Amino acid sequence: MKPSVQRFFTTVWDAFLPNNVVLVQALGLCPILAMGINLQYGVTLSVCTIVTLVLTDLIFALIQKYIAKQLQAPAYVLLASAFLFGAAVLVHVGISAEIYAHLYLFLPLMAVNTLYVYRCVIAPSVTPTLLLRLADSIGTAFGFSLVLCVASALREMAIYGTLWGIPLGYEARFPEASHPFIGFVLLGFMAAALQWVKTLSHRKHSQEEVDV
Repeated sequence: MKPSVQRFFTTVWDAFLPNNVVLVQALGLCPILAMGINLQYGVTLSVCTIVTLVLTDLIFALIQKYIAKQLQAPAYVLLASAFLFGAAVLVHVGISAEIYAHLYLFLPLMAVNTLYVYRCVIAPSVTPTLLLRLADSIGTAFGFSLVLCVASALREMAIYGTLWGIPLGYEARFPEASHPFIGFVLLGFMAAALQWVKTLSHRKHSQEEVDV
């Protein structure tokens, strides 16, 4: 594998899980806590985020040098807002008016989410080339979506006893899981689990180096 291709996929993987934007950097929490209560909402928000974040990052990387530094953050947010507005229209027209009715406030507001502000301010210095910035965008978007969908699925199972609206056949219910606080606790456990896996992996790698 060519070094450039290998670095591309390494950057995607690092942003996707080891440095997950939600579980490691605690960014993009609001939509997960507020609306990650069933898998349909989670998948819808995930698709909108992936498309918006990748396209915004890519286009902004091409025009950023033509924008004054003090105007870059507002310009990035406006660009993301335009894509999110388009995504909201597609959700309303092409997917489900009912899902849109629940998410219509959150889709435009996601443009001012910390996830997007981070991409505008920090990402250019971390990923200096266009290819690596694209890789980081893809990894970040899918990493955010992974956490959102897992949290949404678990909370739907707890609240309604369903998954994607399909009954799972048990009677136990935990309606309190719809509260943002429970979502925050769930994210805490997920972050701890990721850190545990990373620690085990690091210990294994260190032991292999010692054995060699």
